[in-house]
Amino acid sequence: MRYPFGYRIFFSYIHGILISTKTIKVMKTFKDITFKQHKLGKGHIQGLLMLDNGIELSVVAGNGMYSTSKNGARSAVNKVKDVASFEVAIINKDGEFVGDVLGWQGREDIDNLIKKLS
Repeated sequence: MRYPFGYRIFFSYIHGILISTKTIKVMKTFKDITFKQHKLGKGHIQGLLMLDNGIELSVVAGNGMYSTSKNGARSAVNKVKDVASFEVAIINKDGEFVGDVLGWQGREDIDNLIKKLS
């Protein structure tokens, strides 16, 4: 069946509106954190994650930090895969720390924190 020309334009217009107004928000997770060597140097790693609302998480692990690696608690670490728990700081939009750091946070704990703060 052929539709009148005006019908096709109207349908395309409505279809475009429906697509353009649909917003899909993807929740960030621990896997979105990119880690690098911490400025303290070898034996420490840090990852930063900026949330959509301007809150930033600093996730660190290493010698003397509230973290656990395959070498034990508060031990040196150079690879994320070797870390069981991390130390997390929450930084507000003004660059100020919010509360105390959270020690011994596992990957699932960090995912829950991201969900809570988003």
